[in-house]
Amino acid sequence: MAFLNRQQLLAKEDLEIRKVDLGKGDFVYVKQMTARERDTLEQTLLTKVVGKDGEATYEQNLKDFRSKLAVNTVCDEKGNLLLKPGDFETLANSISAARMERIINVAQELNKITDEDKDALVKNSGNDPAGASPSDSAKN
Repeated sequence: MAFLNRQQLLAKEDLEIRKVDLGKGDFVYVKQMTARERDTLEQTLLTKVVGKDGEATYEQNLKDFRSKLAVNTVCDEKGNLLLKPGDFETLANSISAARMERIINVAQELNKITDEDKDALVKNSGNDPAGASPSDSAKN
């Protein structure tokens, strides 16, 4: 184990890419996300709610979580994403739940996403987080 200096911390890290067997001879690759990609994904899982008093809060919205995670992690063998941000709805309506689970299990493992992480999103969001712009797209 070595101490990383500033230059080493800011150098582009090689992200892990894993081949995922989807059955019937088909496969995809799934990659680790960068910190920014994960932040962007997490923002899409929050919905801004403005109360009667005009104060903004955020509520967890896990609708299409699996397809949004897939859009942010399914890639080619070099780590280039295959899907576009707006593809999450089409993907959710097109792929079987069994195949999606194979992708998501690997994506969650590679990116250390747990059920507790999903629950913590709202707790950590606070009121009107700086720079947050939750949307229905998988990436901004």
